[in-house]
Amino acid sequence: MSSSLALLATVFVSCLSSAAVLGYLARYRVAGLRRWLAAHCLFAAASGVLFLAHARPSTGAMLASCMFVLAGAWLMLQGCRAFVSKPPSKNYEHVALGLCVCAVVYWTWLSPDVSARAAIMSFALAYARIAVGWTIWNSRVCDRRQYGHWLVFGAALVGGIVYFARGLLNAFFADPSMKWQHHQTPDLGFLGISILSLPILSIGLVMLANDRMMQQVEHLATFDDLTGALVRRAFMTRGEALLQTARAAHAELCVAIIDIDDFKTINDRHGHAAGDRVLAGFGAEVHQHIRRGDVFGRLGGEEFAILFPHTSAADAAEIVGEMLAAVTCPSPAGSGKLAYAFSAGINECALAQSLGDALAGADTMLYRAKRAGKCRIELARTERVRHTASDLAGSAH
Repeated sequence: MSSSLALLATVFVSCLSSAAVLGYLARYRVAGLRRWLAAHCLFAAASGVLFLAHARPSTGAMLASCMFVLAGAWLMLQGCRAFVSKPPSKNYEHVALGLCVCAVVYWTWLSPDVSARAAIMSFALAYARIAVGWTIWNSRVCDRRQYGHWLVFGAALVGGIVYFARGLLNAFFADPSMKWQHHQTPDLGFLGISILSLPILSIGLVMLANDRMMQQVEHLATFDDLTGALVRRAFMTRGEALLQTARAAHAELCVAIIDIDDFKTINDRHGHAAGDRVLAGFGAEVHQHIRRGDVFGRLGGEEFAILFPHTSAADAAEIVGEMLAAVTCPSPAGSGKLAYAFSAGINECALAQSLGDALAGADTMLYRAKRAGKCRIELARTERVRHTASDLAGSAH
């Protein structure tokens, strides 16, 4: 088997292998992954066509393989941009792709010129590879492992540089009268390096897809999908760390436990879908009022907790009071939003033995607020704030 046939066979097998892995991962709906899958299928088809017709490739076979490669490179770039939440393509790229297709058809079908066709294909693939590498490189996140980013960037950069060099070779130094069988010898080295960088690029893309799935799993295990709050376990972990930091720095730390009043009645009267809307609206309201550094968690059902670092109990009560005023204000007619209220208990964490003890103190204040008529805030220790919904709504104006 010749060197060129071995390269084509390597590309065919590696693309099929990558397509199989990407196809398995496609069910997890990672953005851009289906386009990567389609691109690898097209690359496998192109290498398969050339492998089968290697001795004497017909004009149709050569044109088909070129179109498959261009479409695959286009889809891979679009997939990478979708993966990082960027627009899939730019207007000038549509124009350039159209010109490339026309040039390849012209120099393959109408006026055969192997060197010109190879130059056009090489320059187009060089742009696609470098754009893929740059797109992925700019999407790095500091607190995540970056092996996949490095692998994609390195393979894309090497492939792009080699394709560009091959384009220069064919544009300015190749003999245009050469046939396919003889033309492949002078630039076989360039072609081999650029082709062999594709499997490495594919491995990097699979690593990125796997890392994105792990991020999704971690997010589901950390955040409540309905309210955007931390789930109980994540909240307790974050809270214990905040408590240790506050103790070491002798800083203030307060916790508020909030329970939506008469939530069962809302579910029974308006349905569970309406109850979910209330929970989602409450989560959105909390996110609008809490500050950077505050920690919001869902303890279970309609009960929530918020940690306020570097905040006194009175200041924490003021923030929670603004939330209470916001949710109890009548909604505009036709908005579909239900008016509701909540009760809250606030406790200082400085003297608590653990976060659990601090939450227990806040919970005691919450039940005091419930017994006192609901729709109010109670503070532990010597400070106490009792506000009705009408008082808070009036102060908001």
